[in-house]
This record gives sequence, structure tokens and C-alpha cells, in this order.
Amino acid sequence: MNPYSCHSCQSPIQSPWLQPAPPIVCPPQYRMSDSFLPRMQPVIHPFVNVNREHIVNVPQHFYTETNRNVVVPPPQQAFPMQPGVPFPQQQFFPGPRF
Repeated sequence: MNPYSCHSCQSPIQSPWLQPAPPIVCPPQYRMSDSFLPRMQPVIHPFVNVNREHIVNVPQHFYTETNRNVVVPPPQQAFPMQPGVPFPQQQFFPGPRF
């Protein structure tokens, strides 16, 4: 048997300490349910091709040729040629330098 109810009607006893208190309403809390949808966004990466020509000096050799006529004096003999005596060594006259 419930001590807070009447025997005849079985209704709760109306005492001030058993009365419900006024409700306290808290500020709402939000729960977000995020979803994402893909959307294509073009990203353009331009390339510029540059063809460069470099001038490089490369030596090209040319050779010229000239002819000179030089008269060489005969070797001077200090003694007459004798049979059986070796020929004396000739003196060298260098030609002009280029």
C-alpha cells in the first residue's frame, strides 16, 4: 500500500512538497549533421614553352699558304776539294720566319 495515497480514492495526497516544480528550460544545443557533395572546380595550370637559341662563338681556323723564293749562297770553301777528303759540313742559313 502506498503511504502517499488515500484509502478511499487511491489518489495521491496533495502536499506542497510533493507538487512538481516548474520546469527549467535550458538553451537549445544544436547537433549538426554535415554532409558534403562534390562539385568540380577546374584548376588551370598554364605552361609556356619557350624555345631559346643561344649564339656560341666556335673558333674556325683558316690557314693561309704563301711561297717565297730565297736564294741561298753556296757554301764557302776555305780549302780546295781534294780527292779522298770528306766533303766539309755545310753552313745552314735559316730562312725567314712566319
